[in-house]
Amino acid sequence: MRLSSFSFEAAGVKTQVVVGEGALRGMDARLGRIAPGRWFLISSKKIFNLHGSKLFAGGVESLDPKPLFVPDGEAAKTWSVLGRLLQELVRRGLRRDGGIVALGGGTVGDVAGLAAALALRGVPVVQAPTTLLAASDSALGGKTAVDLPLGKNLAGAFHAPRLVVVDTSTLETLPPRAYRSGLAEVVKTSMLDAAFYRAMARLEAPLAAREPGAVADAVRRSLGVKARAVARDPFERTGERAALNLGHTLGHALETASGHRLEHGEAVAWGLLAALRLSVTRGGLAPGLAEALAACVVRLVSPPRPSTAAVRGVSALLHADKKADRAGLRAILLARPGRAVLVRVETAELLEALEGALGGYN
Repeated sequence: MRLSSFSFEAAGVKTQVVVGEGALRGMDARLGRIAPGRWFLISSKKIFNLHGSKLFAGGVESLDPKPLFVPDGEAAKTWSVLGRLLQELVRRGLRRDGGIVALGGGTVGDVAGLAAALALRGVPVVQAPTTLLAASDSALGGKTAVDLPLGKNLAGAFHAPRLVVVDTSTLETLPPRAYRSGLAEVVKTSMLDAAFYRAMARLEAPLAAREPGAVADAVRRSLGVKARAVARDPFERTGERAALNLGHTLGHALETASGHRLEHGEAVAWGLLAALRLSVTRGGLAPGLAEALAACVVRLVSPPRPSTAAVRGVSALLHADKKADRAGLRAILLARPGRAVLVRVETAELLEALEGALGGYN
């Protein structure tokens, strides 16, 4: 499979994106073009054992051979883990002519990206995602964060990666549940771009079967859609980038309320199902189209039903959503494939839509 690549610029930072099987090879030259000094790898032990050899194949002299490890999952995104990373990076000699490589899923990318934003007031970061969720969404765009008890990603910074390298061979080792969870972001992004939406008619079946060509195509399309939104609205101020949060207002709250028993994509899938129902009444989405889109979410993601306690806990968390302002909650809804709208909503509306989704699709 040939590598595909593109570059884009947002807020004065140029990001290169490389996608394809074997994309991790040749990292030494890529890192050297970004910064000539010493680079440090942040990963988890599990991910490094699976994929570290791909990164170091052929020799990567600029990358310190001893990785800095973080826990798997949301346990990586804490103040204590972030503080330990910063201390260790400085102790081991990180300089501003070097940088950080994040090898792993979205949680590794989030905490490593925030460490890069803070260390020495900012060093370059390269994202090498190994999950479909990160490869199709979170690795690109520069959102970095740790969690707070009140919710996900509430302490962070925008710090755009200089390079995103998606080696699609790393996605082949994903367990079925993690793969399906990642498809939630792919389906979400397809709703936001008319061309991608049309392509999903032929991509859905091969994506469900995990065909490598379809996965690479979907990742490229997802990152292309996100890159265009980020280039136009790098700090999520004009509303164009906010559209990428379709399904995330309820999704983040449900993920936190479940104690992260729901994976991120599973919670987002329920958020999408609820948003599609609300889009019919508040966004002008045609009912038949909403049903067809919802059926695609269910077929590809198959999100497990959240516990009653998790659903009850959503209401208390919604006020912490980053799209809320002094006047209340705002949610991303869909008017049609390729056109999202930001709508002011009441908490009761979101909860009713979630209950409707729970009753209608599982």
